[in-house]
This record gives sequence, structure tokens and C-alpha cells, in this order.
Amino acid sequence: MIVKTTKNYLETLLSYYEDEIMGEAYFYGLADHFDEREKLSLLAIVERRTAESILPLLEKYGLTPRAELELKALGEADVERHESFTWPELMSHMVKCYPGYLDDFIALEKMAPEEDLATLTILTDHEVAAIKFAEKELIGKADSLTPLHEFLVR
Repeated sequence: MIVKTTKNYLETLLSYYEDEIMGEAYFYGLADHFDEREKLSLLAIVERRTAESILPLLEKYGLTPRAELELKALGEADVERHESFTWPELMSHMVKCYPGYLDDFIALEKMAPEEDLATLTILTDHEVAAIKFAEKELIGKADSLTPLHEFLVR
């Protein structure tokens, strides 16, 4: 089946790239408010790696994201929504809310041309890794960082 790129696909792709840059800044910002600085920094690295992985699609379609400084400022501004959470509250928030992002990424894949799918799966994969991490954190698993490390070595 041949799928043409649509304006909606391209706008969504660009938006999700920008969200990953904002997400990196968000997690680094949260690292200033939690003792789990290393874990939050690793989540930020996952966000950056995800953005870098889909950047070739932006280049392919001639899409220009907003300036990185602007995106980082937006991500940092989002920190205040969760900086007063306890660690378990933050992890619960991730477990509860992040599956919605999975739905969004799957919807993007359904809009995508087939040749883009291999690249786009990284969006889904990174979100699955973040959710698994948060689930393991909530139950006190010592190997909670494993899903994030496994994602990064792909």
C-alpha cells in the first residue's frame, strides 16, 4: 500500500521531534529537584537520542523545527508542573500518562509512508522503555534502568 505524506503527517512529525527536545530539557530540569538525578539524566539522554534518530525524516521533508533554545525553554517551563511531586508520584504520573503518547506515536505510524516506519518505531520504543522504567521504579526493582540502557544500545 502506498501512503502519501500529508500535511497532518508532516506537522505531527515536526511536533514530535520538538517534543523530544523539550522532553530532554524537562528531564534535565527535574534532575535539579530530585535525588534521582542520574535516572532523570538518563531519561533526558533517551529523549535526545530519540530526537536525533528522527531528525533525518525532518531533513528528508525539509521541515524546520523551532530554535533549540526556544524548545529547551519550553521544556524547562514544564518542570514546575511536577517539581513538587514525590518520586513515586512522578513515576505514577509516567505510568498513567505516557501510554497516551504511545497511542499518538502509533497514530503517526499509521499516517506515515512505509519507508519512514523503521525510523518512526524509535518513538514508540523510547516510550515503552520509559514506561517500563517507571513501572520498575514503582515496585522497587533494582534493574529499573535496564529498559533505558537497552533502548540506548540499539
